[in-house]
Amino acid sequence: MNILSQVRSICHRPMIRTVLIVLMAWGIISCQVASALEVPQSPFRFVGKDLDVLLLDGEPKKEMEALFRERFFSPWNREYPQITASESLWAWEQWKDGEPWGENLRPHSPGWMRALFENCYMNDWGRLSLKAVACVDTDLRALPTSRPFFRNPSLAGEGFPFDYLQNSRVKGGEPLFAGHYSADGAWVFVETGYAAGWVDARDIAFIDDDLADRWKGSRLAFFTEDEVPLKDDGLFRFMGRIGTVLPLLSGGSGGPMRVGIPIRDHKGSADMSEAQVQPGQASDGILPLTRWNVAKVMDRILGTPYGWGDSGGNRDCSGSVRDIFTVFGIWLPRNSAAQARAFPHVNLDGEKTERKEERIVLEALPFTTLLRVPGHIMVYLGTFRGVPCVFHSVWGVRTLKDGAEGRHVIGSAVITTLRPGQDVAGFDLSRGDLADRITEMTFLVTGP
Repeated sequence: MNILSQVRSICHRPMIRTVLIVLMAWGIISCQVASALEVPQSPFRFVGKDLDVLLLDGEPKKEMEALFRERFFSPWNREYPQITASESLWAWEQWKDGEPWGENLRPHSPGWMRALFENCYMNDWGRLSLKAVACVDTDLRALPTSRPFFRNPSLAGEGFPFDYLQNSRVKGGEPLFAGHYSADGAWVFVETGYAAGWVDARDIAFIDDDLADRWKGSRLAFFTEDEVPLKDDGLFRFMGRIGTVLPLLSGGSGGPMRVGIPIRDHKGSADMSEAQVQPGQASDGILPLTRWNVAKVMDRILGTPYGWGDSGGNRDCSGSVRDIFTVFGIWLPRNSAAQARAFPHVNLDGEKTERKEERIVLEALPFTTLLRVPGHIMVYLGTFRGVPCVFHSVWGVRTLKDGAEGRHVIGSAVITTLRPGQDVAGFDLSRGDLADRITEMTFLVTGP
């Protein structure tokens, strides 16, 4: 077991965890792993002394929370699909003339591909048009199948985990708009507040206007821990996770809470039951936005496995960022490019690398500034030994050995410098490192 694993095991003991967090926050100790400049794998190291300064308060906080509620519940405020039939087929258009590979590391057959398209049943688009809710965590697929679409797995950076039909993962309790059934009835095309795609029909329930209105008018609980089992009279329903948002029925203010959980009856209709959540597992309303609180949530995601499109209940870069800031009532789109442009941002593309880093250190606000490279997004934490550091969920870095391209797999949420491949044998610098490729710096809030 490495140092990081040993410390994380110890940190699960409540009293020891509290002491260690305080010591790490003040820089007295740090747990380090081998990476560029031996960066501490603790966000508390970057918090500084102003632990509880509110980074969002007053009218801006009210506006942010109102925007969150509007976007979160937006699927229940529409009567027709916003996605057109042709827009829903983007993955088919991309792959119909290609050669997607399956889980058996062989190409899918043309006949199977044609049957998949026919199952989309496009002549009946939008006929369903009902409000719905996710009753469990479920995958949001670009076509109605759970089978993956890989590019040729022999290519560097392809194959697992890059299933290009995996749009995202919907969390239990999320509002949905169900527009369309597949021909076999096994799949439903749904819209969330941030993405759209096919979900397993068994994982959702249709919700009537009365229950939807009660849900929209309730206080909300924002989960601050992963893997929180939600049970209805002892029956397990689904896991609450960071990014899960449920109606708060009673309790809170530091004590246990009762939250509403959706259940599906035998006809596919939704009802609300209750589950108990222990103190610390969720926040009574949005969590106050302080660097300390962001570090706490971030620390619970740190080290978790990378999951493309949040597959397997894991997270990719934008999924991690979105879940972290959901806790604080900050609504973000799903992909990295949209996230980088959802708030005030500056363009760093074309500037010299040294100047980019200078501007980041001078202008970026630790814990609330996003840094984007094409296809990837990170949260700026501050500096370590004068070098800017970021939190991000990353698959790996490019390598080049004897002319063959490869990948050095990191495969988790980590803290690194903007040059995470420096200590990797055969690191391929031909396309530059993260610092070279940063194009945008995005400010979620302005302030201290």
